[in-house]
Amino acid sequence: MFRSTFRHLPLRLLLVVPFVLQVTAAVGLTGWVSIRHGQQAVNDVASQLRDSVSHRIQYQLEDFVTVPHLVNQLNHDAMVLGQLDPDDPDALFRHFLQQAHTFESVASIFFGHANGEFIGHGYLGSDQHQHMRGGPSLGGDIRFTVVDHDGQGLGVTNVAPGWVTQTRPWYLAAEQAGQPVWGEIFPYHAFPMLAVPTSMPVYGENRELIGVFGNNFFLPQISDFLADIQVSDRGQAYIIERSGLLVASSTLPQPYEIVDGQPRRLYSITSPDPLIKASSQFLMRAYGGMFEDVHTSTQFEFPLDGQRQFMQVVPFQDPQGLDWLIVVVMPESDFMAQIEANKRNTIALCALALAVAIASGLVTSRWIVGPIQAFSQASQAIARGDLDQQVSHTGLKELEGLALAFNTMAVRLESSFNALRRSKVELEIANAEINQQAEVFRLIAENMSDLVCLHTATGEYVYVSPSAEWLLGYPPRALFGKHPCELVHPADQSLCHPEQSPQVLAGVTSVVTYRMRHQLGHYIWVETFTRPILDDNGTVLQLQTAARDVTETMRMRRQLEHDAFHDSLTGLPNRKLLEQRLDLSLRRTWAHPSYQFALLFIDLDRFKVINDSLGHLIGDELLIEMASRLQSAVRPSDMVVRLGGDEFIVLLDDICDKDAAIRHTKRILAALRQPLQLSSHEIYITVSIGLVLGTAEHQAADDLVRDADIAMYRAKANGRDNFAVFDSSMHQRAMDRMSLETDLRRTLLDNPQNFEVYYQPIIDLRTLAIQGFEALVRWRHPQRGLVSPAEFIPIAEETGLIVPLSQSLMAVACHQLKQWQTTFPQAQNLTVSINLSPLQLHDVGLLEDVDRILQTTGLPPKSLVLEITEGMLIGNVDETLAVLQALQKRSIAISIDDFGTGYSSLSYLYKFPIDHLKIDRSFVSQMQSSPHHRKIVATIVTLAHQLGFQAIAEGIETQDQVSTLKMLQCDYGQGYWFSHPQPAADMEVWIGKALAHYRPGSVA
Repeated sequence: MFRSTFRHLPLRLLLVVPFVLQVTAAVGLTGWVSIRHGQQAVNDVASQLRDSVSHRIQYQLEDFVTVPHLVNQLNHDAMVLGQLDPDDPDALFRHFLQQAHTFESVASIFFGHANGEFIGHGYLGSDQHQHMRGGPSLGGDIRFTVVDHDGQGLGVTNVAPGWVTQTRPWYLAAEQAGQPVWGEIFPYHAFPMLAVPTSMPVYGENRELIGVFGNNFFLPQISDFLADIQVSDRGQAYIIERSGLLVASSTLPQPYEIVDGQPRRLYSITSPDPLIKASSQFLMRAYGGMFEDVHTSTQFEFPLDGQRQFMQVVPFQDPQGLDWLIVVVMPESDFMAQIEANKRNTIALCALALAVAIASGLVTSRWIVGPIQAFSQASQAIARGDLDQQVSHTGLKELEGLALAFNTMAVRLESSFNALRRSKVELEIANAEINQQAEVFRLIAENMSDLVCLHTATGEYVYVSPSAEWLLGYPPRALFGKHPCELVHPADQSLCHPEQSPQVLAGVTSVVTYRMRHQLGHYIWVETFTRPILDDNGTVLQLQTAARDVTETMRMRRQLEHDAFHDSLTGLPNRKLLEQRLDLSLRRTWAHPSYQFALLFIDLDRFKVINDSLGHLIGDELLIEMASRLQSAVRPSDMVVRLGGDEFIVLLDDICDKDAAIRHTKRILAALRQPLQLSSHEIYITVSIGLVLGTAEHQAADDLVRDADIAMYRAKANGRDNFAVFDSSMHQRAMDRMSLETDLRRTLLDNPQNFEVYYQPIIDLRTLAIQGFEALVRWRHPQRGLVSPAEFIPIAEETGLIVPLSQSLMAVACHQLKQWQTTFPQAQNLTVSINLSPLQLHDVGLLEDVDRILQTTGLPPKSLVLEITEGMLIGNVDETLAVLQALQKRSIAISIDDFGTGYSSLSYLYKFPIDHLKIDRSFVSQMQSSPHHRKIVATIVTLAHQLGFQAIAEGIETQDQVSTLKMLQCDYGQGYWFSHPQPAADMEVWIGKALAHYRPGSVA
């Protein structure tokens, strides 16, 4: 029954209905999945946005809370280093005022002294500041004074009684903790806003409490930051303490209420903001009423007014005791607007897709059924012999007539003839296309640069493209029947059998690069691609190759490989190639103990002078010539390397013993001493060589280079133009020096008190009265004991540590002399002499440092004498003159130390504002035994007087030396005869005796 029913249904209906049903099901399912995925996407985006906002708030909070502790730490370090005096409130306030300009987020900075005195600064806005002073000095009151931007007073605004510094919460918290600590949030006295204090104790050398530094951070800064964050359209962020009290909020500029003119803090669960209140109450329920249980970042969802809210809570803590919670809340509605719009669009698109499906089904059915009807009618007409027919459209039942017509047409000769005619036309078209493609292939083969060939399965040429003639020089037919291996370089024969390649046999294209002989006899590099032509069973029938000339590419590759291991200027091997060669030599030493080699580290002496005087082009010529001489001076088995700059390495391979290595070294020294003729300049240059013998004890190439470098510097220290042989003691000295440098840095940073200042008096030789002192630094090392300045001063000058060390020495010495001037009325005109290093003299901050130290210590500038050496006057004369003149304007005297031992020009001496020439102890000590030295001393004294200077003799140890110097009219002297250098306490006793009744020798 059903079969007969469907048999009479129209074909169009059978085609359209199933198609429409399928499209409807697919579109509906797609829309449902899209809506479900949209909801999940909202959840994912909300989670990611909460994480992003929470992390941003957390990072910004870290920046906020770091600044207050940084200010306290800076003030603590300044006081510990002696840069701030706890008993100088005016200097403290100036310092706080300067910090307020630098750290604008810290609105109040203060210091509470252990004796009860309090000094502080507060920012009032509108470029006005507040000076706060309280304590016993004001009778227990605290006074608030308004000052301008420069600290000038504008009037007292308030005086409050009952001030006790030691009972303030921030003071007690720091004293109890013994470290930086946060205080409780409190209402600030000058503004209706909340602030949180931070404080840090300061201890003396004996761990006695000096006082407490502190400052206040205003919490509205955090609220302003939260308000600027784009959480979402209606999202919020706020911060609470574990107690539930609000700290800051993105929606409440003032997360507190004003009661009696003062801010009173709000609990988040009673906040006027409904979203803060609801989210806090939800958190209270989630954690059982205990915010203390929040330990990790957690995300929640909760309903509010029928809408879902997304929330994330993140704990925020720091090492100083801050413990807050960051809460971010976002309404789901901020994300659902787009989802709802997408849902409506999806429904509309589904309806549109259904309509399009129905229309397309109708059109498709008409398109399919129409031709069937036409063919049915045409077949019936053909069966009647009428070949000129017009196809018309009918229903499904005509399919039976179409089948009958085709059966009748099959026996018609005319139909067969028409089919044959169509086949002929198609064949002619195909032949024309084949001929056209063959012509295109011929043009490509004749004009392409690559060599395209066809080979037998065993490799012989079957076809060769015309490019063979210009690539290899052979006509294509000359290669027919030959195998490529007949032209391949003998060293590359293993690569020229593609028919034996496992890749080719497996049906995979292979790529090889080898050299082929040109008809003219030379070889070129070619890169050949081989592709197998397989039959249906996978057997190789033929090979098809494509080759191209890569000679230039290979040349560039080899050049790059050469450049990677050779110096670009001299062409010598570089450090990389040296390391490979040294590794081979070391492995050979380990395997064969009888094998020996040596390494020479060569450095040109005074090469910088040549570069500076003759230019870098001449310097490069010199390096090239030195490389050539080195290569000529060694054996073929040896290796000459340029490390860089003016440093070379020579590897002496397979030597007999140490004596042989020394002979080779002497020969190289002699060869390099010969004069050089470079661009019309005759140049003499010497070298310093470090020699190290390679032994099985060396574990790496770097060890050998390091030891040779150490020996080379020993050769330079011994006067240059020679060589030194490395021994283990050199390495130990280098390690000791590095250890001493490390200890020096650590002491300056952590224990500057280990540097002690000793004082040696300077005596007026005419009256034997004290003129002043020279301040000398001593280092009391915890393990080495008292370290000589001769050991650590050169290291400090080389590393730049001399600058902070000398600044500390100057501050201590000026402070000490000021104390002596206060203690002894007769000491008002005494001076203190301090040595300046070259780094300090040319430091841009020297004048500022000197002014600051004099201002801090209260020492008159005329009491300070700065000592420099002769060599410091020569380099950069204009800059040195400007600095010395600036010091002279400040009434600071200048002495030339160790005069006569260095290089100086008389034309420079009279230009510089110099006050004293100090005669070196090497001349003074030999005056009695050497008339020559006595004349030198007399000459220096006379020179000093003629130039308007005063002469000071150093190293006086005997009464005869004193008498001689007085006879030569030397002005001042210092030395063991008067007093050894002594620490401040001992020198103070000496001063007391000397000022009371001075006798040479009696108090020495």
